[in-house]
Amino acid sequence: MKIEFIGRGIEVTDALKKFTEDKLNKLSRFVDNILDVEVRLTVERHRHIAEIVIKAGHEKVVAKETTNDMYASIGGALDKIEKQLKKSKDKFVSKKKKSFVKEEGNLTINTPQGEEIVISHRRIESVKPLTKEEAIMEMEDANADFIVFRDAENREAMSVLYKKDHKNYHLITLE
Repeated sequence: MKIEFIGRGIEVTDALKKFTEDKLNKLSRFVDNILDVEVRLTVERHRHIAEIVIKAGHEKVVAKETTNDMYASIGGALDKIEKQLKKSKDKFVSKKKKSFVKEEGNLTINTPQGEEIVISHRRIESVKPLTKEEAIMEMEDANADFIVFRDAENREAMSVLYKKDHKNYHLITLE
């Protein structure tokens, strides 16, 4: 990812760059292929304006925030971008959600005691990255007992979160 800083009426310090880069790295939860980022920082009288343009794949996201503090302006602009990227990702996921399920079916087995047990089988092709907090919210929204997800902090790890009782959750992580 290439980040370009432009300062008008302000010197872009290393602290401002580091603050912005740290916030930008958190956006990788929503989009993997951020190509270019342009950060325009402007000071006009007492107004601190941050305008951020992100090019990711075929998408271009722009946000602008004005406050009396540059750090607050950068944070506000990046919050707006995060909302836009999340909305875009949610649209994409909801359109493709049904196509993730590749196979469904039931399997019947007989136990040694002669009982018949039915196992429901569902094979999914892709699992979206979530933080643990997002996984809990999704699980509660769906009123499910468990959720399988890719850990947003460690993209390689698959996790299963399940309810132990009404208050406690357990997390199993496969690395």
